[in-house]
Amino acid sequence: MEFPSLGEHCQNKDCNQTDFLPLQCKCGIVFCRQHFLDHCLSGECSLAPKPKEVNFENEDQIYRCSSKGCKKGNLHEMLCNKCNKHYCIEHRFHPSCPEIDDETMAAKVEQFEAPRRQFREANKFLQEKITENIRKALQSSAKVKTASKIHLMRIKQKAQGPKSIPITDRVYFAIKKPTDMQSKAVTIVNDESTIKCIESLTLDPDLKDTVPVFISKKWSLGRTIDSICDTCNIRNDNNKIGDIKLRLFRQLDGYCISPLKMDVDIEELLAKEVLLEGDKLVIEYIDSNVINNLVDNAQIFLT
Repeated sequence: MEFPSLGEHCQNKDCNQTDFLPLQCKCGIVFCRQHFLDHCLSGECSLAPKPKEVNFENEDQIYRCSSKGCKKGNLHEMLCNKCNKHYCIEHRFHPSCPEIDDETMAAKVEQFEAPRRQFREANKFLQEKITENIRKALQSSAKVKTASKIHLMRIKQKAQGPKSIPITDRVYFAIKKPTDMQSKAVTIVNDESTIKCIESLTLDPDLKDTVPVFISKKWSLGRTIDSICDTCNIRNDNNKIGDIKLRLFRQLDGYCISPLKMDVDIEELLAKEVLLEGDKLVIEYIDSNVINNLVDNAQIFLT
């Protein structure tokens, strides 16, 4: 020890611990604080000081713990929600609380649930108004970016993803999971001039049945798909030889994000506006033969 001479051993036979602020009775025996109190209250030593009563001021009140055998008190009242009795910190979660009648319990439940219900109703109304505004914005393709920004604010509230990604690198999307592992029908376009321009959009802005996620903008598309599958609990056999492969599509128009090149960076796709942060994306299984037979410039759309 650094200070071997500091403190004394408690002389209680069951203790003997070193106390750096020991208390000595007039009978000469040294105790730690706890056993000194026990010694004084035992009545076995005539020389031990007698406990003095504490007289509180008129405005002060001590609340005794209602737990059987507990002598602790508090200056602040802590009432049990069930029996309305005061308990100390140690016994505040007491399991032996008597049951109250159903009517009283229902009244207390209503008291606590009413604010929550009002919040849910107000939030539901707010979300419906936001969704309505997004639908109006999506009547024109020129307003897709504005709609995506509103989507983004809603997605960020509940987004899931690897916590190791720095906040500055995170980008957010809403992911619609595949309903089954059957390969989905697709349309292959080899000539970009045959792609029809979208005059009006039918994007459903609701986030229902989607999983808000975040990924790193510095990742490749392949790593992004792997992370989305981990976050959303989707079976991913992209690294195995099989009949189906997972690909990422825009919900906006069913366009497949880089069906052949999995090493393209998300940051590059964002810069070229192939992806917009806040987009609603669809991850689906497609036939491996479709991918294997694609030419370099071919594009895929969900049918």
